[in-house]
Amino acid sequence: MAFKVLLIDDEPLALEGLQLWIPWENLGFEVCGVCGNGSEGLKHMEELKPDLVMVDIHMPVMNGLEMIAEWRRRGNDSTRFIILTGYSDFDYTRKALKYRVSRYLLKPLDEEQAELEIRQMGQELAKEREQLYVGQVAQREKENLAIKEALTGKELSTEAAGVLESLSRSSHGWNVCLVQIAAEDYCRWSTVAAEFLDRSKAMYVIRLRNDLVSIVFGSAESASHGTSCTARQRLEELARRLADFRAFMAIGEAVSSLTFINHSRVTAEKALLHTFYNTNGNGVMDYESLKDLTFQRHHDQVELAARILGAFQLIDHDAYRSAADYIEQSFRQLRIHPEEARKYVIYLLHEIRAYMRSELAEDSGAPNRLFDIPNLDERLLTWNDLIDMLQSCGRVCFELLLKENASETQGIVQDINDYIHEHYREGLSIKMLAERFFLHPAYLGQLLIRKNGIGFNEMLHNLRIEEACRLLQMNQYKNSEVSEKVGYSTYHHFLKQFEKRLNMSPNEYKKHV
Repeated sequence: MAFKVLLIDDEPLALEGLQLWIPWENLGFEVCGVCGNGSEGLKHMEELKPDLVMVDIHMPVMNGLEMIAEWRRRGNDSTRFIILTGYSDFDYTRKALKYRVSRYLLKPLDEEQAELEIRQMGQELAKEREQLYVGQVAQREKENLAIKEALTGKELSTEAAGVLESLSRSSHGWNVCLVQIAAEDYCRWSTVAAEFLDRSKAMYVIRLRNDLVSIVFGSAESASHGTSCTARQRLEELARRLADFRAFMAIGEAVSSLTFINHSRVTAEKALLHTFYNTNGNGVMDYESLKDLTFQRHHDQVELAARILGAFQLIDHDAYRSAADYIEQSFRQLRIHPEEARKYVIYLLHEIRAYMRSELAEDSGAPNRLFDIPNLDERLLTWNDLIDMLQSCGRVCFELLLKENASETQGIVQDINDYIHEHYREGLSIKMLAERFFLHPAYLGQLLIRKNGIGFNEMLHNLRIEEACRLLQMNQYKNSEVSEKVGYSTYHHFLKQFEKRLNMSPNEYKKHV
């Protein structure tokens, strides 16, 4: 990033010359402004914050040295100055030393000397910027480590306590926003979040575990007034930017000092639990508006499980759907604790799998592949996710139970076989067939083997090679064209399947027919 330079001289031609004669861009600078006296210069410096100011000594209203003296008096010590002076003003130049003027250039300017001086000035500024950045990074790391100690409830070290005490003074209040996100999405998430949160120096992003991130932020208002409007708006904007992620966010209760930030984290975790029943998608939950809501841990597990398994015994899909709907509504209404709700649905899924295993042939292998059962520690699963699993599981299992009826099974297989014969030239897959006929892919594969005697892939290749033989006999197409017409994306794959079935290449086949 280029350094900013402000040019000040009461002679318009001199200003024009400074802009034209000196290759500012090549020297790492950009001219951010020009003006004609010291009074205007003070205003420009306040607005533009230049890194370097080149200023003439003799100017109306306020001369260069008066301007520099006033600027230093206001506490601006980092700005660099180069004064422009004539031989007769050398005494002024010596006086300028007490105002920490970096360099002086004699008028009329020697362009080569001016370029050399400015280049050296740029190198000094670059070194200062680098040192400042390293110092800021080191300080930020100290602050992050100290805040993490406080967040996790550890006994603070003397150094950490000092850092937190000093840092706490920079804001009236402090708070925590927890972000729960899949561990595999963390790198992508952190890129989005960093781009947004880096705007604020009073926000600290600290990873507490693989799927949980803490955003510690300073509030513009006192802790008694809760989360500041600005911080809340920033976090809500971040939530909107995370629309492509499965991410949950919750804000805790504000505290007056970072020393007590663990309290904010604990209350944010309580608020985060409420995302389990939230149906509004990505958003920010706030402990302040949720603290009076409580979860229950007791519900009629036995009766509900009996209704679910009873529906299987009667092969009554409508009764199953009704029981699943009742579970969805009652748990949400009673606000059963997320941990209990998660355990219960996973328990039901295991019971259903066990029942299906007892009802189906052991050698089919279908029960273990009907549906996936999530782990208990999958915190990103919402109540809607679990109910969808329960309903999907029912659809698959009842389809399977019904298809055990031989006549019904034969009917569906005939429909599937007809569809394969009609579409084998296309990019057909077992997954596509399963979606079309509303069957689980694993079950569909077993069904085709049981009824046809061969698997889906074998049947597909047989049909394609049979059609290829017919086309080759016509002797109207190249081998590669035949391959494409029967549905192969590569000639190599076609050749492999052809030779496997006929023990000869397409060219050899054409010689024999």
